[in-house]
Amino acid sequence: MRVAFAALLLFFAAFVTTSGAQVKPVPAKTPPWDDTTHESPIYPVGDAVPVYRAVLDLLYLDGSKRPPVIIMLDSADGHTGGPCPIAKCIGEPWKHKSKMDTSTMRAYAWLSRKRPGLVQFGYPIPIVFISYDDVRRMEADGKEFLASHPIPPDLPKPTWGFYSELLRKYPGAWGVTILTKVGFNTRHTEALVQAHEWCSDDCRVHETFFLRQTKGRWRVVERIPEQVDPGYSPYGRYLGPIGTTPKESEIIAVDRPGTPTEATARADVYRLVLDSLYFVNGERPKRIVLTNWFYSPNQIPAHTSVIDSALVKRFSFIGAVRAPLDAISRYRVPVSTLPLDSVPALRERGLALDVESTGYPFYVALLKKYPGAWGMLGVSRIAFNPNRSQALVNTYHACGNSCVNRDTWYLTRSGKSWQIAERIPGEKQNNVEVEPLRYLGVDVSPTAYKPRRVQGVVTEAETGKPMAKFAVRVRRLLNTGTMTDDPTIRTDSLGRFSLTRLPLNAGITLIFECPNGSRDGTIYTPIAVTPGMDTTITTAFSMAVCNLTPPPDSAGQRPPDLVGFANRTVNRVGVHALNALCHGVEPPRKTRMLEVLWRPATADSAELPDCNSSSQVAVLGE
Repeated sequence: MRVAFAALLLFFAAFVTTSGAQVKPVPAKTPPWDDTTHESPIYPVGDAVPVYRAVLDLLYLDGSKRPPVIIMLDSADGHTGGPCPIAKCIGEPWKHKSKMDTSTMRAYAWLSRKRPGLVQFGYPIPIVFISYDDVRRMEADGKEFLASHPIPPDLPKPTWGFYSELLRKYPGAWGVTILTKVGFNTRHTEALVQAHEWCSDDCRVHETFFLRQTKGRWRVVERIPEQVDPGYSPYGRYLGPIGTTPKESEIIAVDRPGTPTEATARADVYRLVLDSLYFVNGERPKRIVLTNWFYSPNQIPAHTSVIDSALVKRFSFIGAVRAPLDAISRYRVPVSTLPLDSVPALRERGLALDVESTGYPFYVALLKKYPGAWGMLGVSRIAFNPNRSQALVNTYHACGNSCVNRDTWYLTRSGKSWQIAERIPGEKQNNVEVEPLRYLGVDVSPTAYKPRRVQGVVTEAETGKPMAKFAVRVRRLLNTGTMTDDPTIRTDSLGRFSLTRLPLNAGITLIFECPNGSRDGTIYTPIAVTPGMDTTITTAFSMAVCNLTPPPDSAGQRPPDLVGFANRTVNRVGVHALNALCHGVEPPRKTRMLEVLWRPATADSAELPDCNSSSQVAVLGE
């Protein structure tokens, strides 16, 4: 029994020893994401504040331009893409160009999923925070507004109710920005943070910013695109990078002495392009109208200049992005803006203003609202090479339904001066329908917009003497196909007349007729008005055909006064052609050519033509 009890003690001792070994502290493994219990419920805090400020500076400070308000989501959201948080990841490794501390990437990859609420952090531009509930309410309100304000089918139509309501509720806003929390290296000298940008109906940007702290100041060093789609909608402002994937990341270089800032370079390039485009025959428009209507292609037409392939690649992305309406705010002539959503109202106004029935009411209204303009201008964003010594930009000038010229401009910089190396023409249509709008293509005639003039001299055919105070009627064909009579002009004492300020591409007919209203001998002179036209017309008009009495016969007798006939014309063989209405026959708006053979006999023997005889009556026109 003692042996049995001793065996039981040994077993218990062994059990206690084993149990004690199991309850000893075991080193805890670090989880993939940090415990969030110690995280602040508000953000940004600490070094995240200057990092947020540096990111907003890059997005929202554009030279002297900045929005009146910044719209941000009210919480720090999660990120898309970026470095992988584990050792073995599926797919390609995350691409970037800057050298980064491993601890920076690890901290960013292991950020917790906690979404702290954002608070004001002392940024100089007012910030408005909105929630996802606000987004849903604004989406519903925006859809209702869009449904009650339809857009003509030929214009780009807003599709996202939220963005439409955003622009109505916060005029001048540049979109919505959502920032993630910040990942720092252990020394807090490097940082990674991501921004999600809603920049229009169909514009979405997800990009990661890499920042460094130098001498106590945080600066964005690299922009790394994750998922980028600039879209095609004109209702927004693109703030994203030039690229769509991480391998197209962009190093934000520090401007060196002698290198202009991007805002300064943009202003210089736009100014030089406008100086060339809007200067024809020593003239400039009195106003430039900038619009966001026109889409800009990103392909460069055939050209002769040797352009750096890297610049061409950048232009293939940014050249298709419309420049914002405030891209050109200062110029030698006033610059007005015509937002696309103002076009329907201007069209409606033009229907009442187009009293001359040009058939182009919108452009009539455009000239009424912006007197002295030559058309509308759309411009793209500018693509620069890294040191901003080369640039590419698109322009689109519209001067009518069939009057446009699209150009790509290649410029180079030497020192502080920019030069146009090549103007590369694209689409061209030169049919100006409404003046003083002007076609400005590279092939525009030097005389296209010089004063157009027709001058002439009217002489008497029988004597060759000038005919003073002779009336010349002016008839014009409108674009609608109808005819209108302009004020009659009269010759001076030397038989001269002059027509100036002729409408371009118009069809004009000059009508010379008998002073007493007779239609005999009427001369019609058609004129096609062409650019720079300056022509002289000499017209010999026969007064012999105006109200002449037939010559007497061999016995000295004259034919009787034929009731209902007038405006007689006598020819040399005694055959009289009379423009008249038959006696007792007055078909409305018809003029008949009647031939009467006058016989040298008694007056009673004169034979009247049969007005119903097709052999003797010819209908000349309605």
